[in-house]
Amino acid sequence: MAEEWYVGINGRQSGPFLLEQLRQMAASGQLSKADLIWRDGFSNWVPCSSIKELFPAAADFTTAASRRPAPRRTAPPPRSPSPSEEGVTAADIAGGVDLGLPGQSPNAGMNNGPAGTAAGAPPLPLADFLPRIGATLLDGLFVGLISCIPNVIVFGILIAANANKPENTEATGLLANICINIIGFIVGGIFYVTLDASAKQGTWGKQIVGLKVTDIGGRRISVGRAIGRFIARYLSICTCGIGYLLPLFTKNRQTLHDMICGCIVLNK
Repeated sequence: MAEEWYVGINGRQSGPFLLEQLRQMAASGQLSKADLIWRDGFSNWVPCSSIKELFPAAADFTTAASRRPAPRRTAPPPRSPSPSEEGVTAADIAGGVDLGLPGQSPNAGMNNGPAGTAAGAPPLPLADFLPRIGATLLDGLFVGLISCIPNVIVFGILIAANANKPENTEATGLLANICINIIGFIVGGIFYVTLDASAKQGTWGKQIVGLKVTDIGGRRISVGRAIGRFIARYLSICTCGIGYLLPLFTKNRQTLHDMICGCIVLNK
C-alpha cells in the first residue's frame, strides 16, 4: 500500500496525501519547504524541506521539461480519474477536506489547532511551562547585561554634564531613569525581534532550554509578527504577570502575547 502523508499548513492538518500529490503541491507552490509533514513511522512532525523526494524532484522535473521540446498533444480517451490521480486544489489544503483516499475518514485533517491529530499523527511538541519560565528569566538576564554598556555611557554623560550643578541632582536622576527605560526597550526590541524571527526561531534563552517560537502552524514567524509579539509582551506584564501564567490553562499553552499574535512555543 502506498504511503500516506499528512501536512500541517496554517494550523490545519490535512491528508492523507500520496507522495505524487505532494510533489504536485510543491511544484504549484501550494506546499512550501517550511510547512510540516508527517507519515506513519515518523516520531514527530518534520519540515517539508527534509523530504528529499519533494522539492528536488519537482525542480529536476521542471528543468528537464524546459529543455526538451513540447510533445504533440493528443486527446486522451475519456475516463474518470481516481482520487489518487487527481490534482490537489488550494481549497483541499486550506480546508483539510476529505479527498476520498483509501482509509481516510470523512473528517480527516479537519483539526483546528496544533494540538489536534488524525490517523495517529502526533501533535506539535508544545513547550512546557517551566522551560518557558527559565527561558524568560535567561532572556531578561541577557537583555540586562547588554543594556549595561549603553546605560554606563549615558550615566557618565549625565554625571559629567551636571558635576557642578548639585541643584540638578533630582532632575538628573529622573532623566537617567527615563534613559534606562528607553535603552531597555530598544535593546529588548532588537534582541527579541531579531532572534525570534531568525533561522534559530528563538532568543538565546529559548535556544539554551531547547525551545523555539513559531506561528500557529509550527512555522518560522515573520519580522512583523515578531515585532507584534514583543510589544504584546508588555500587555502580559501589565496584567501583573497573569499573561505569562496562561500556558497553564490554555489548550495550546499560549501566553497572552502568544494568543494576540497567533504564536506558539515548541520544543525543538
